[in-house]
Amino acid sequence: MGCAGMVIGLGDRAMQNTPLNVMQVVSNLGIGGAQEVVRTLAEHLAEAGCPTVVCTFQDGPLREEIERMGVPVEVLRDRRYSVLAFPLFVLDVLRLRRSLAGVVKKHHIDILQTQLLGSLDFLVLTLRYRTNLLVFWTFQNSRFELRADKLPRHKWLLGPKRWAHRQLYRLAARWVNGFIAVSDDVKTALLETIGPIPDDKITVICNSVDVRRYQQPVDRACIRRRLGLPENARVMAVVATFKTQKGHRYLIEAVPQVLSQFPDLHILLIGDGDLRGKLQAQASALGLDGHIHFLGTRSDVPDLLAASDCFALPSLWEGLPMALVEAMASGLPIIATEVSGTKQVIVPGESGLLIPPGDVRQMEEAITRLLSEPARARAMGAAAQLRVEAYFGAKKQAQEHIALFYRERSRAG
Repeated sequence: MGCAGMVIGLGDRAMQNTPLNVMQVVSNLGIGGAQEVVRTLAEHLAEAGCPTVVCTFQDGPLREEIERMGVPVEVLRDRRYSVLAFPLFVLDVLRLRRSLAGVVKKHHIDILQTQLLGSLDFLVLTLRYRTNLLVFWTFQNSRFELRADKLPRHKWLLGPKRWAHRQLYRLAARWVNGFIAVSDDVKTALLETIGPIPDDKITVICNSVDVRRYQQPVDRACIRRRLGLPENARVMAVVATFKTQKGHRYLIEAVPQVLSQFPDLHILLIGDGDLRGKLQAQASALGLDGHIHFLGTRSDVPDLLAASDCFALPSLWEGLPMALVEAMASGLPIIATEVSGTKQVIVPGESGLLIPPGDVRQMEEAITRLLSEPARARAMGAAAQLRVEAYFGAKKQAQEHIALFYRERSRAG
């Protein structure tokens, strides 16, 4: 069942149980959607009575923010060797397992939930051996299988590794306590990729946001001045890592035609990544240097969204993008591609516009439509905000997780 249709109640029995200690394990604490899920979950699980620890293999800017909330963060040394150096790889994995087990013991962990771990999901699962620990794997993307860009030096390994991962997932499905999919489309992708999984092993819990963070009053004029933007400019925000998946190049290609009608349009590209240089070169070649602003990774995203008039996400594929939900919580009208997750969040024509991925002409038309109909755009932004408040709030997400954790604890005895 999709998130928008769920009604979750913890139940008296669950609420009377001893609080469960939860550990969120994430690959890194850089700025990103999954990391924001971890931050939000850690805060709201703790508020709901489930003490939470965050464990990561790479430090990052979110660590300070998480610790400021009173949530402990453990940073472990990541793997150093690939499977090609097999003896060292095995020693590395055993060392990492001991470190994880030590953190579990130190914090008396009952529930272990992974985010963005890939093959390390299987290592985490081995911690269940001879323990009462429950393990849940979270899948943030409909394309969760190993991709070619993750093996830049050994592309010949792609096929064998994909096959091995698929077999391991099928085998591990018997022992993992649950798969958490962030959208209905991600659940479908899991079933198609891994094969038959008992229905009660997959739970759809949509990514959500702390709505309070995106509804604080701000001085829009001041923020625009700091960015060097005209106070009355039309401003579109895009929050996404610069990688192929996010489809920035199609948005940039659409801008010149839009500028012929709306020369005061400015686009804020918030984020960073491997494709930054190529995207900057593309923007320059199209004469867009004064209209497309590369802001890099920012910690003031709520303020930047509040200072914008609309939001675009031109992704080629997704799971359920946090940036999209954040923009909706800010009351912005949305243009997004119709990929997994986005069509679960947006009601087309009511809270945003959906277009086919990679379609430059329809991107041009969608931007032009929003800018041409400001009253309708504002109405869509208001509807988007109400939809997030009703279905994608952080408290609801935490309650759904807690209900799942207690249900599986009860099953495990």
